[in-house]
Amino acid sequence: MLVTFLFVALIGKLIYIEVLTSSDLQAKALGQWMRDVPLQGERGEIYDCNGVLLADSDTTYTVYARPTSIVDKSHTADRLSAVLDLDREETYKKLYSRISEITIAKKVTKDKMLSLYNSEITGIYYSQTVSRAYPYGDFMTQILGFTNLDAQGQTGVEAYYDKYLAGTNGYLLTETDLVGRELNNGATRYIPGKKGSSIYLTLDYYIQSFAERAVSTAMVKHNALGASCLVMNAKTGEIYAMAQAPSFDLNNVPRDNVAELFANSKSAIVCNVFEPGSTFKVITAAIGLETGAISTETTCYCPGYRMVDGQRIRCWKTIGHGSLNFYEGVQNSCNCLFMDTALKVGAERFYEYIGKFGLQKKTGIDMSGEGKGLTIPLADVKPVDLARIGFGQAIAVTPIGLLRGAAAAVNGGNLVTPYLLNRIVDMQGEITFKNEPIIQKGVISEATSVTMRDVLERVVTDGSGRNASVDGYRIGGKTGTAQKYLNGVIARGKYTSTFIGFAPANDPEYIVLMVVDEPVGLYYGSIVAAPYVGEVFEGIFSYKNIAPAVEKEPEETFIMPNLIGMTAYGAENTLKKLRMYLEIDGEEGTVKSQTPGAGVYVTRNSVAVVSIE
Repeated sequence: MLVTFLFVALIGKLIYIEVLTSSDLQAKALGQWMRDVPLQGERGEIYDCNGVLLADSDTTYTVYARPTSIVDKSHTADRLSAVLDLDREETYKKLYSRISEITIAKKVTKDKMLSLYNSEITGIYYSQTVSRAYPYGDFMTQILGFTNLDAQGQTGVEAYYDKYLAGTNGYLLTETDLVGRELNNGATRYIPGKKGSSIYLTLDYYIQSFAERAVSTAMVKHNALGASCLVMNAKTGEIYAMAQAPSFDLNNVPRDNVAELFANSKSAIVCNVFEPGSTFKVITAAIGLETGAISTETTCYCPGYRMVDGQRIRCWKTIGHGSLNFYEGVQNSCNCLFMDTALKVGAERFYEYIGKFGLQKKTGIDMSGEGKGLTIPLADVKPVDLARIGFGQAIAVTPIGLLRGAAAAVNGGNLVTPYLLNRIVDMQGEITFKNEPIIQKGVISEATSVTMRDVLERVVTDGSGRNASVDGYRIGGKTGTAQKYLNGVIARGKYTSTFIGFAPANDPEYIVLMVVDEPVGLYYGSIVAAPYVGEVFEGIFSYKNIAPAVEKEPEETFIMPNLIGMTAYGAENTLKKLRMYLEIDGEEGTVKSQTPGAGVYVTRNSVAVVSIE
C-alpha cells in the first residue's frame, strides 16, 4: 500500500514538473545558459496638428566586451580604439578585466557599430539605446517636456502620455558556457522590440512661432522676469500655442542645475496662480449682467475711490474717472464700477458664478501639475473683500483658468476643457484614439455673451486695449495690471501685466492671453502686453488667410505733443482731442514724464502713459 502511494506521488510530481511548471523551468534554464543584451524600444514621435515633427528619436549603440570570449585581445584593442577613437592602452586594459562584461563605449553611431560588427573580432557585443531629439530645441519646452536617460517621460506631454509613446524593449539572446563564453555553435535568438505610438497635438507650429516671438521680444524689451503667451480655440478648448520664457533647449536639459530645471520646466500658464487684476473684470461684468445686478444702462460716478467697510479702496486712476456709463466704465477699466457690481451681486451669488466659470477648480488640461484658483472661503468674505475681488484683487487664478473663463464670457456661455492631444497613431498608422472637445453649456446666456463681445470690442477700438488692434479686423479684449505680493505684503514696483484678446470679436475662434511678469519701467497691460497680442493676431490672420472684416482706415500719424508740466486733466484733454487713450501713473501734481516722448510720430489709435508727481 505504501509503495503504491509513493509511486502515485512520484508520478504526480513528474506531471507537475513536466506539464505545469515546464515553462518556468525552461525560462530559468535559458537564463542560466543564455546571456541577454537589451535592445531599447523606440519611442513614438510627437507632431503638431499639421504633421510637423516636434520630437524624434536618435538610435545609438553601447559597445560591450566579454573578456573571456575575446581570442586576440591586442588585435581587438587596436580595432576598437581605431573605430571608436579611444585610447588604445586604456581599451587594452579593459579587455583584461576580470568583470564578465565591461562597457567599452556609449552613444556609438550605427555606422561605427556595423564596422565593428562586420569585422573578425570576437567577444564584442552591442545594445541599442534610443535617445530623444527635438528638432527645434528651445521651442514648446514646457509643453513637450523631456525624457530621462532611459527614454522615460519626465515632464510635459512626454510624461503625461508616456505609456503611449514608450516602446517595448527587445533582446538579443546568446548561448554561453558556464563562465559566460559564447559557444562556437551556440544559438542566437533575436526578440524584437516594439515602437511606441506617435502623438499628434492640437498645437500649431506656426501659431506657436508667433507666440514664441512675442514672449522673447517682451522679455528683452521690458527686461521682464518672465513672459507667457497662450492661444486657444475659444469654442473647443484646443490649445494652438503655449510659449514661455525663460526656457531651455530640450536637447541640452540643465540636469546639473536643479533650481533652473525646476523653474523653467514647469508651465507657468498651467501650474502657477496669480492675482489677475483687471482682466478678471471680464468675469465680473459677465456675472453682473447675467444676474441683472447691472445692465448696459448702468451709470457710475468715480471720484477715484470707494469707501467699503471703512476702508478707502482706490481706483487705478486715483484722480477719478468722473461720471461713466457701463461701456465707458469697462473701456476705462474703472475699479469703482466693478466694486459696485460685485457688491450688488452679493458674495453668495458671486461665488456661485465663480464656480460656474470653473475658477476654483482645475481646468482638466492634459498636463501634470495643474494648479487651481484660490479664493477666500465664502463664510469669511466681507464686503471689502468682495469689492476687491470685483476688480481682480483678493483672488488668485491660473492663467489657463482665467483664459477659459474669459472664453466662456464671449463664446456664448460655454465652459470648454483645454486640451493638447489631438490623436494617437500606432506604428501601423492606425488611429487608436481621437480626442473630442468637452463643453459645458449654460455658464451665462447667449444674450449676455453678445453684450460682453460688444463691450470688449469697444475696449480695443476706443479704450485701453487699442495697442492690440489690427487694422481691418474685429478684435475684443481686456487689459490687466496687477500688483504682486511678497509674504502677504504688496511688493512695490513689481507688477504682472496682462491682456486677453479674442477674434473675430463678433464670433470668437481665437482667444489669446499674454502675461509679462515684473516688467521694468512701464508696467501697464495696455503698453506691455496688449501690443504682443496684436502681433500674434496679425500673424494668425496672415497665416490662416483671414480677410479683413472692415475696410482699413488710412493710418493717421502726428507728432506727439509735449505734456510735461501739465496737470493730469490737461494732459487727458489734450490727448482726447487727438483720439489717444491715456494711462495716468500717480495721484496729484503735474506731468513729470511721458511715453511716447514729445516730438515722435505716433498714430491716433494708440495709448500714452504719463507719470504725475
